[in-house]
Amino acid sequence: MATKRQALAHARLLHPHPDRVLSPLFERIGFFDRNDKLQVKYEMLRSHEVEAVPIHRAAELFGYTRQGFHQVRQAFREEGTAGLLEKKRGRKGPVKCTPEIVVFLVREKQREPELSGRELAERVLERHGVRVHRRTVEKVVKNLNRLRGKKKRSRTA
Repeated sequence: MATKRQALAHARLLHPHPDRVLSPLFERIGFFDRNDKLQVKYEMLRSHEVEAVPIHRAAELFGYTRQGFHQVRQAFREEGTAGLLEKKRGRKGPVKCTPEIVVFLVREKQREPELSGRELAERVLERHGVRVHRRTVEKVVKNLNRLRGKKKRSRTA
């Protein structure tokens, strides 16, 4: 069975610097866990909004900068508690696969289903002048097949 600390780490909610959380709440009351980044963020906002702790002091007590406080507050205002959760960093998908290239891949794969990812990548380079890794092409094709399967199932339901 995983410990709470392991669960927080797995969920990407482990506070990177729990030693910087100086709020007395986290000292006196066992309910509060300075390792729980979500709880720390919420309590930082609550201390400012409910107890009227100045922003610079709230940020300091909970191990954040003023800029960090404002980012957390903005995310909370826009998304509620969901805004306090960490977002996945990095790109959200393949950058080089524009809609035009995706359409090209679909057409090529429909015309010749036996084409490999490497062969499709070569055709993208020849046709569009864009170098795309074969795995990127394979993932795009796989995702399109998955989407088609969902559409077919929803029509029969």
